[in-house]
Amino acid sequence: MGWISLLAFFLEEALVNLKRHLVATVATVSTVALTVGLWTAFRSVSRGTDALLLWEGKKLTTVRVGLKPSVTEEQGKGLAERVQKLPFVEHVRFLHKDEALSLLQKAYGNSAAFRDLIGHNPLPHALVVTCRSPADVPRCSKFLSNLPEVDWISHHPQAVARFLSIVHWVSLVGLILSLVLGVIAFALIHNDIQITVYGRRNEIRIMQLVGATVWTVRGPLIMEGLLYGLSGSAVAVLLLCGGIGLAIPRVPLGLLQGLLSSCQLTGGEALKVIGMGALLGGVSALMASLRLVRAV
Repeated sequence: MGWISLLAFFLEEALVNLKRHLVATVATVSTVALTVGLWTAFRSVSRGTDALLLWEGKKLTTVRVGLKPSVTEEQGKGLAERVQKLPFVEHVRFLHKDEALSLLQKAYGNSAAFRDLIGHNPLPHALVVTCRSPADVPRCSKFLSNLPEVDWISHHPQAVARFLSIVHWVSLVGLILSLVLGVIAFALIHNDIQITVYGRRNEIRIMQLVGATVWTVRGPLIMEGLLYGLSGSAVAVLLLCGGIGLAIPRVPLGLLQGLLSSCQLTGGEALKVIGMGALLGGVSALMASLRLVRAV
């Protein structure tokens, strides 16, 4: 009960101080909203870019497997069931040689029927294997090439390697820039809260002279920092969600709309951003109070 009463006292004092120093409160909350908003916007764009890259990469996850002429339809379907159980395989479709010939015939339009020209179907049965991600394609191809029923494998190893390299560098650059923006956001928030605390040094000194302990003074300041971070990050989330929601219907269908849709914050992500803002504000206020509020 004692801790609850103490926290209630800290919260009450913090709210009184926020109202008393309204200009400083608005300035600090605006700084938090701006810095957290910029960081969140960048993270959302980075996440959306990753999602679009993975969506584009789905085109490279298909591996076409030609079976040996001696493999029967039953053997091919059994092989498809075995391959389907592999952890890196999403879907396997058995392609009968007659269906493959029909697809080839359609690709050449109105030309004469191939079966009529050569008297039989020369194509083998095949498997169309879809991997879970482009990163699984090399491992899947290596595994399939060692199967005795497999005659040939068709995929695009150079395109897959190039795509994986692009994804790696985009993720790496996004992580580095995110960390840099995070450090900048923390520095700006910490500096703003420190200025706010420093501007009240005379008030803090008077409280200590009339008998207030160090933590009685520091507690409300730390609570203020939490409220600064909580309010600023909540404002940032509301503005971002509202801005993206208004922009999506107003942009034409295509890549830009897909990117904006991927940038939308879920409820869990919004709560994480607000929690991060509160943590940044609280830690910044703690550091400022430890530096500026010392024992008499």
